[in-house]
Amino acid sequence: MKTRAGSLWVTEVSHAELSAVFALRHDVFVVGQGVPAELERDADDETAVHVGAWEHDLNTPACAPLRLVGTGRLVGRPPAPGRIGRMAVRSDVRGGGVGTVVLRGLERAALRRGHPELVLHAQLHARGFYERAGYTAVGPQFEEAGIEHVEMRKALPVIRPVTDADSAGLIALIGTVWGEYPGCVLDVDAEEPWLRAPGSYYAANGGRMWVAELDGVLVGSVGIRPNAGADTAELKSLYVGAAARKHGLGEVLTSLVEDEAVRLGLRQLELWTDTRFADAHRFYARLGYTQLPGSRELHDLSNTVEYPFVKAFPYTADLAG
Repeated sequence: MKTRAGSLWVTEVSHAELSAVFALRHDVFVVGQGVPAELERDADDETAVHVGAWEHDLNTPACAPLRLVGTGRLVGRPPAPGRIGRMAVRSDVRGGGVGTVVLRGLERAALRRGHPELVLHAQLHARGFYERAGYTAVGPQFEEAGIEHVEMRKALPVIRPVTDADSAGLIALIGTVWGEYPGCVLDVDAEEPWLRAPGSYYAANGGRMWVAELDGVLVGSVGIRPNAGADTAELKSLYVGAAARKHGLGEVLTSLVEDEAVRLGLRQLELWTDTRFADAHRFYARLGYTQLPGSRELHDLSNTVEYPFVKAFPYTADLAG
């Protein structure tokens, strides 16, 4: 998936772009850290998912190609844990958040592939960086390519289709998210009765819904419901619990709906979002959704007023990541 992060574009690297990845890694590891060249490249490079962070060099014309400023790779196949490695950032942009957006890109790829956990070998100076991103050190320190490392791990949510048995978990998730905003009230039976049997509801309406589960708790959800007699659909119930935010889960859940829209040959995705959900408005804008003029009132217990957003298809973003 191609994702905008400030001045950077974060992408899964194509085969044609691998030469730029290997050149950056050579500069960082072989030249900068003295890692033997024969150890820096290995057979995993052929099957790994490589992520790159790209930006314009401010000293070149605006039409110049993007330059690669950060990279990392994801190795392994689910249900085994994914292994993150070869995290490299250009020396002139370190400390500017490039490593963070590369790591999030790798985590998004791992979520999409269904890895239940991520494992990495962190150089000791980078341990704090990974701890801030939710990784935990396990086991003793060890030497790798002449550099001290420590193994670190992070559990990931598992994304799966919703079932009616998820009713209580969904109610808890949505109720908790709504509770973060003054005046938002979740009255299931009066206003959201579909939550009592979410799997049956989406099946009966020709749609699909997914949930993200971590350690037995639902931490995310999203649905798509086609509009009857039209080549459009509505993106529904995108929620991510507070503890699971900032790691790309919302983007992955949204991409599932977009993939389904493309599969169905739809012209447009639509959604409505509460006027109080300012973070959601910025999130949708970053993913290419356009806010339309006007609003609607639901006349519900929460006194909800919603803004409309749309995203048209086909579009050029790569949905495969």
